[in-house]
Amino acid sequence: MILLMAALLANFSEGIYTPLYAAYVEHVGGGLSDAGVSWSLNLIAYGVLAIVFSRLGIRQKYRVGLLAFGYGLAALATALFAFIHTPALLYVAQIIRGASLAILAPVWDAFYSLFVDKRRATEEWGYYEGGWSIAMGLGSALGGLIIGATSFAFLFLLSAILTALAAVLVLVYRDEFY
Repeated sequence: MILLMAALLANFSEGIYTPLYAAYVEHVGGGLSDAGVSWSLNLIAYGVLAIVFSRLGIRQKYRVGLLAFGYGLAALATALFAFIHTPALLYVAQIIRGASLAILAPVWDAFYSLFVDKRRATEEWGYYEGGWSIAMGLGSALGGLIIGATSFAFLFLLSAILTALAAVLVLVYRDEFY
């Protein structure tokens, strides 16, 4: 299932930097408060915009494009971290990241709900939830193992490339969504 593969690839890519984010914020001159506030802006933007976007009544024919766009925007936001040198720009990148998740998450959930066998819904949602955690865990391990030999910029660019690949998967296999 391409939908699940794209999500797990994006989850893995996010895991690469997530546990190192506070150290990264300090690396660009911020403090722990900047790490907390910038991350909260991501989540708040995601929450507010997910409610707004989900109420737009997006027609079925545009959903694959929005899913791919959401992954693409997430890749862009992640790549921006590689070029940030001041804490203030963290806030901008995190708001963009939140917007990307707000675009893709409701569409992703709607698609996955369509494909779930209702008789096995708990099991099939378990594949996603379990896969999400495993993918984030493996990404976190990779990020932790390679940060000593690379740089934060490398981690963010690697993560951005993997997230962009999720967008490509969605576009290449878009016929599987209908």
